[in-house]
Amino acid sequence: MKRYQFSLESALRARRAQEEVARQRLAEVNLRLQRARDAHAAAVQAYRAVTLSSSPLTRESFVAHRSRELLMAEAIERAHRLVAQVEVEASMMYTTWVDAGKQVASLERLDERRRGEWEIEVGRDEAAAVDDVVNSRWKLAGADRGML
Repeated sequence: MKRYQFSLESALRARRAQEEVARQRLAEVNLRLQRARDAHAAAVQAYRAVTLSSSPLTRESFVAHRSRELLMAEAIERAHRLVAQVEVEASMMYTTWVDAGKQVASLERLDERRRGEWEIEVGRDEAAAVDDVVNSRWKLAGADRGML
């Protein structure tokens, strides 16, 4: 009997490659998400670190201080929007990766089932071959003794 070969091996290799690409993209977007969260946290921390002087301020220094606070608040808002955007992208990439994994798993299960069927068939063929050998030897041994 010829050796086992999965008929969908090329499809399985392609699905595995797709799963690997999806995994790499997920890793990249997770890294971007972590960086976006770190940038957001740094912007919030910088905003909280800004304090108004306890001494009397001139109008110009108050306006400059307030402008700086507004710019920092805008930076926090931009960082927050970026985090939300990258979270959505990460969620989509995760779904893509899971779907690719499911496709690979289904092909691998099919391969295992077919391999099992092939192994059973090989076992049957071997058993039939052994039976044939045993029967022919038994017949030869019977013929030598004049039993047939």
